Amino acid sequence: MEKIDVGEEFYYRLANRNNLQGNGKHTAESFRKKYLQALDNEEAWEEELSYITFDFKNVKRIGPSFANEAFAYFMKYTDPETFLKKVVFINIDEVDKKIIRKELDSGYKR
Repeated sequence: MEKIDVGEEFYYRLANRNNLQGNGKHTAESFRKKYLQALDNEEAWEEELSYITFDFKNVKRIGPSFANEAFAYFMKYTDPETFLKKVVFINIDEVDKKIIRKELDSGYKR
């Protein structure tokens, strides 16, 4: 299973949904395509085995629109519990964990 230090390898502040939000850099769309592209199909969710671990030790904050676009996007294939078994978050603070969970529970809305 691959482990990604999100703050070091991507960016420390996860806020922009797409290139139209904020400064248009470090977007949730680009994050999803870079790290989670292999999960963008129904077959990828048939097994509940872990796929990737995101280490948030160097992430300062995640915004709801980023979490929605990067992670809740996959609710069209699976449910939050299965998602959180396949995509694992470590060293994540409680606020960021709650933001991600709230977006997973509400599903994907563009």
